[in-house]
Amino acid sequence: MNLQEVSRFILFLQAMGWTGDEINRFLLFIESGQKKYLPKEKDKKDKKK
Repeated sequence: MNLQEVSRFILFLQAMGWTGDEINRFLLFIESGQKKYLPKEKDKKDKKK
């Protein structure tokens, strides 16, 4: 990916509600492959109404 593509990817993740820390950890996971950097699953709220 070039820098323009990475910037668009980061902006997309921000628009999806990801925090800066979540984005950084995910990018570290992509580069390193280490599972310790995978984003942690957020608590799912019951959306059945």
